[in-house]
Amino acid sequence: MRRFLKKLPTIVLWVLFGISVLLLVATYTPLNTLLVKPLVHDDQPIPSDVIIILGGGINTDTHSLPWGVEERVAKGVSLFKDGYAPKIIVSGGITHYGGESESEVMAPYAEMLGVPAEEIIQEDRSKDTHTNALYSTEIMRDHGWQRAIIVTSDFHSSRACRIFKKVTLNIICVAAPQNPVFTGDPYRNVLDFRVIVREYAAWVYNWLRGNL
Repeated sequence: MRRFLKKLPTIVLWVLFGISVLLLVATYTPLNTLLVKPLVHDDQPIPSDVIIILGGGINTDTHSLPWGVEERVAKGVSLFKDGYAPKIIVSGGITHYGGESESEVMAPYAEMLGVPAEEIIQEDRSKDTHTNALYSTEIMRDHGWQRAIIVTSDFHSSRACRIFKKVTLNIICVAAPQNPVFTGDPYRNVLDFRVIVREYAAWVYNWLRGNL
């Protein structure tokens, strides 16, 4: 035990060094692109009853959406404008920090992008992807809708698709592309690396819980 304690500072330094190198690689190389490929499920959209846009947190200090969620909403709105569905569900409840629900912030952003308020339904109870699926499916059943297009970020698309298909089978899964303005942006690359690593952990967690 004493020998381990003596070596602990050296071990910590090596771990920190390894993390730093990994972040540098993720920032300035195509590592994120390679890591995200197995996580992507991107179907060709077909006419459906509703588009379901999944939340992914809010910036509580500014009451705004993170970049990734803005990209999800933008893709959902694009599908709406292209006539793939006449209604949109924005799905996301109150975050761990309290305050507004994700759907309360997503809905005005969709309106700003050109969707009439009466065509947007807010699902504001969900806490994670599994409850996104449960509560959005309840709304679909209440309206008699049969088919939905699920829109989320590329790294989240495969897991979200698997979870939704355990709740409602007739779905199309579409991955929202990254805004081109962020291409090669080092800060965005670091943030994306963090969420990609967390997504792999989420796969393990949901597999253990039987959600996949």
